[in-house]
Parts: sequence; C-alpha cells; structure tokens
Amino acid sequence: MSATETIDQTANRRTINGMTIDTVSLDDIIVGRRLESPLFDVHGVLLLAAGSIVTREIKQAIRNRGDRNVCLSKQDAKRLTLQQNSVSSLQHTTALGGELSERIDAIMDSGLLSVKNKGPAVKNDVVFLGRKGYDPEQRSRLLDQHEKNNEALGAMISDALNGQPIDGSVVSTMAAEYLREMTTDTDSVLESAVSQFEDDNISGRSLEVSLLAMAIGIEMDLDEDNIKHLAMAGLVNDWGMLRVPSEIRSTGRPLTEIEMLEVKKHPIYSLELLQQVSSLPRVVSVVSYQVHERFNGTGYPRGRCGHSIHPFSRILQVADTFVSLTTSRPYRPPFMRYAAMECLIRQAKERAVDPEVVRALLKIQTLFPIGSFVALSDGSVARVLRRNRDLYTQPIIERIQDADGNPVDSTADENIIDLSNSEGLTIEQALPTPGIDEIPLTDELYQASLNALF
Repeated sequence: MSATETIDQTANRRTINGMTIDTVSLDDIIVGRRLESPLFDVHGVLLLAAGSIVTREIKQAIRNRGDRNVCLSKQDAKRLTLQQNSVSSLQHTTALGGELSERIDAIMDSGLLSVKNKGPAVKNDVVFLGRKGYDPEQRSRLLDQHEKNNEALGAMISDALNGQPIDGSVVSTMAAEYLREMTTDTDSVLESAVSQFEDDNISGRSLEVSLLAMAIGIEMDLDEDNIKHLAMAGLVNDWGMLRVPSEIRSTGRPLTEIEMLEVKKHPIYSLELLQQVSSLPRVVSVVSYQVHERFNGTGYPRGRCGHSIHPFSRILQVADTFVSLTTSRPYRPPFMRYAAMECLIRQAKERAVDPEVVRALLKIQTLFPIGSFVALSDGSVARVLRRNRDLYTQPIIERIQDADGNPVDSTADENIIDLSNSEGLTIEQALPTPGIDEIPLTDELYQASLNALF
C-alpha cells in the first residue's frame, strides 16, 4: 500500500506523508547507516521503517524488487549518502605535484622514514594452528567488528569530505584490535573478510586491504608499532577516491586516458584529506600517498620506483592489487582468488610489484588463497582453510563434497586435511566461488592488469 504522496511543482519539492524527500540511487546508500525516517520506493511504497540499519542484505533485497532508486528524507539523504553537492566544492583541480606532495618527496629522499623495528617481530607471537578449525566465537566477533568499523570508517570519510576534523585515534584503535586478532589466528581474520563488503564500498574494501597488508607485514618480521602504522595507512589511503567524479568511478568500461588522469589525482586528494586527521603518525600520510606507485616506475602519482617507494607502500600495493582483482568492476567480473595470486606472481617476475612482498603473500595465502575452492585428485571438492607453513601447493583444506557431489560434514576430523600428510591426494583444479561469476586469468587479462587503465 502506497503512502500519501504529493508533489509541490512550484517549489520543485516532493513529499510523502508530509515529509520532504530526495530520490537517490540505491548504490549510493552507505551500508551500516541508521535511518531516522522511513525509506520508500519511487512509488511511495514503504521499504524500511525509521530506525532500521541498512545492511548489504537489505540493499540486495531491494535490488531484487527491481528498484534502482529509493526515496528518503533530505536529512537521511545527507547522512546516508555522499551527495555530489557536498563533495563538489572539494573537487578542485589538483596537479600531480604541489606543496604537499613535494614535502612528502623530500621526506622520502631524506631517508628519515626508513623502517626499523624497535621491538620484537610480531611473527614470534603467531602460533601455527595446523588442522585446527576456526573458533566460532572469534568468527562472530570479527564479523561484528567488520560491520562496526566499516560504519565508523564510512562516517569518517563523509566528515572529512565535508571539511570536518577527524580523530585519528579511531583508526589506531582499529589497527590495535585487529592485530590482537591476527596473533590469535591470522587465517581466520583473513577468511572473515572474504566477500563481506560490497564491491563499491570504499571503507569496506580498505578494511580488507588493511587486514591483508597486516598479515604480509607480520610475515615480513615487522614489529607491533610498524604493523599498526601499516594497518592505519591501509584504512585511510583510498579516501581520496570519493573526490573522483562518480561517473568515472562507476563507468561500465575501462577508463580512457583522460579519465585515468582524474583517478591518478586521488592519492593527492587523500593526502589533503588526511591533513584534517589528528593524532595520525606522519608515516601514514607518506605511505598512503605512495600506495599506487609501482616497483618498476610505471605507477602514480610520481612514477617512483624500487626502494624510493616506502616499504609499507610496496606492501599495500600488493594487498590492494589482490583485493582489486578479486573485486568486480562495472566492466568485468572478479578474478578467481587463485587467478589473482597467479597474476601477482607474474607481475612480480616483471617487477611491476615488489617480489619480496609477493613471496610473503604466497606464504600467508598459499597458491590457492584462504577461502578459495579446489577440486581434489579423488574427485571431491574442498575449501582452503589454512596456510601450511611454506608448502605453497599443499594448504590445509576442509572437504565440503564427496566425489559424487554429495555434501559432507566439513567440520568432521576426517574432512579437515593436511595435504602434505595425505599421501596421493593433491589439488587438481582451482574452482570459482559458488554463486559468483569469477573469471580465470588469461594472457589478455594479465596484460590488461599491467595497464593502469584496467
């Protein structure tokens, strides 16, 4: 049943039940925000009551109805979306240089921000868990943590875009909390973030990149403070993407060179936004600025190469590339997780990314990344549960189907398998995630992945 709807043509104002409303794209609504007023479809049919929290599932259910636009109060439209009029004043033209970037270059050239551990490597505290399954309580805690942090990051980005001061201790606390979880069970933390965030959710994607970078940093023997700084940079480095015009970010085709020039400004935008964040270590801004530089000098914004790129930026570049490849774009489906790993290994051979970082990624993810699906030599199907020390092709898996395609109890002891101790049982094939249109790596796609326009 539709609500009472009127349109004041003189004032160009639309109302439902006396409430002045805006029509917005469903895609623009930020997951995790709470409605202060009801949400309607474009015909005035009530979709969500006041006080509801917008979740990924709710957005998908609305999409399934065929709705691409929704109606909500002007106040909610401002709170739940990054409206173009609130961002446009900040979208000034920024040259790929300027005072801030020159200051960062000078810091890098001085060598003052070389990475040194002041304490023991975090890796010393990480326990190899072998065939042990994930702790359900930790899994539940992590999912709740992801949701709350995604909402908090989204609010911080919105405030930064609107010129509000930001308390940087929030991201510092997030980093510390995730580090505690990492030392308990790194595999579980990484798996918990797989497919938890919508593809266009910059704050959620930043969370996933940050977690993967933390795991790489731990493998590379960084200490607690360095891991936290790396994680903080991962959480904030892509904020400037929301200053890039939405029509460029959401285009259904690879970008043109001119459009890519706009994208290449986003590290500068991020650097400017981070000036509003208090209590942020200086290294975080430097690292954020350089995440899209490439080891062979083909990146941006300054075309830095090799060791003129901060070590944390080189770590985040690999993490960001993996997450980007396994995320769908308007013009392509996501890569299979195995294909993304294969792509990064090939990029490392061509020095597009730091080979040492990719080697660390391979150790923590294996060739068949955590959370991916594989077919075994006996015809059964399994899901990759854990890394297996340095045995890249023999991860610890949980069988989910027998050779006839029948489901099995994946938590049963006989179905949690260490492939290094299972004589004759090997991985025959990497499989796409069920229900997701993932693509394998081809030579054409690999070449496209080396192109900044991809």
